[in-house]
Amino acid sequence: MTITIRYDLDGRTGTARLCHASDIWHVAMQMRRHLPAADAGRSDAGTLMACVRHIEVNGRAIEIVWDADHEVHDENGMPVFGVCETDPDNPGVAYVSVNGPLLRDRPDILASTIAHELGHVVFDVPGVQRRYRSVTAGTSLHASERASEWRANEFMGALLVPAFELHRELLRLAAGEGLRLTRAQHHGRPGCPVVDGRSNADALAGVVTVLAGHFGVSDGFVDMRLRRYRLVTNGLEMR
Repeated sequence: MTITIRYDLDGRTGTARLCHASDIWHVAMQMRRHLPAADAGRSDAGTLMACVRHIEVNGRAIEIVWDADHEVHDENGMPVFGVCETDPDNPGVAYVSVNGPLLRDRPDILASTIAHELGHVVFDVPGVQRRYRSVTAGTSLHASERASEWRANEFMGALLVPAFELHRELLRLAAGEGLRLTRAQHHGRPGCPVVDGRSNADALAGVVTVLAGHFGVSDGFVDMRLRRYRLVTNGLEMR
């Protein structure tokens, strides 16, 4: 199965013209719709690697060759989470290596790394004319000043924990915990309230933990997405 992805390109440079996080979330949802486990919430590492092998980005076909069985190191020999690279002698192929031995006991980080590397494949590989290589260390996930890493992280976040589904589950759990709701601008389900950040902190932390289990990610990952989507008041501003 080939997954078709489309987004706006800069006519001069041929690179992605995505200035807002919401644009990247929309691209991630194009891919998520093709994942069989998406309706159940969780998209684990095995599902991602098995289902995302052939994509077409703005008309360019890309085959993804996965390797999660070996250790991965940077140029200095230090272990890293993953790497995405291309070979000019084999155009149309992206080689993604994920450090399975290092992350075998952290399935949440393994899935996050895979989703992050997919962001590089979707946004960076199509515009490459020669060799491309992007190394993902632990510090690359969630926080980076580089535009390419920021895109990959926002793609990762929306692919694993999309706004609409997170908002739906948050409201369901909030009702059971008696958390206060309020009206505010957000990026979740249209017309629905969000959780008041001044609610019971312990109850809210418990809800975050349940959400993390539902989506197969860490508590910190969910907390970040709640803030990015503005689903809890007093969250961080979105870029």
